[in-house]
Amino acid sequence: MRHRTKTHLLSKEQIEALFLRAKVGRLGTFSQDAFPYILPMHFVYFEDKIYMHGLPKGKKIDNIMFNPNVCFEIDEMFSLLHEGVENPCDVNTAFNSIIANGTASIVTDFDEKKIALSKIVEKFTPHLADREMPLKMINTTAVIRVDILTCAGRYYK
Repeated sequence: MRHRTKTHLLSKEQIEALFLRAKVGRLGTFSQDAFPYILPMHFVYFEDKIYMHGLPKGKKIDNIMFNPNVCFEIDEMFSLLHEGVENPCDVNTAFNSIIANGTASIVTDFDEKKIALSKIVEKFTPHLADREMPLKMINTTAVIRVDILTCAGRYYK
């Protein structure tokens, strides 16, 4: 392992802060055709879990049902570090990132779904957070929960 990946670790507090401020993460699943499937997803992080929502049918749902082991990645790039660099191979990037491995499941408990969807509304459309969510939308929207098993955050500046 390169030295930097051992020494440039985000603290638990920094990881949590990045989870809270990031708007999009990438969900990686296993498909039955033996190819990985990665897609960007809006998400919320609370109670040490990641929640996402979407259509109740499709490749990501099929993949989760096939194999619930998933990876979730978030990154933020601040800048290229190229001042005074003469060799293109020496240019670097200032960034923060998180890679979490976990187990995904489709939430079936109505109350958990409602809470997760409410948290998503609060994060992405806070001006609508006081509105009652239609029962039909709660019932017909898939909510995916990722129970995090391992999580590592890294940075470089």
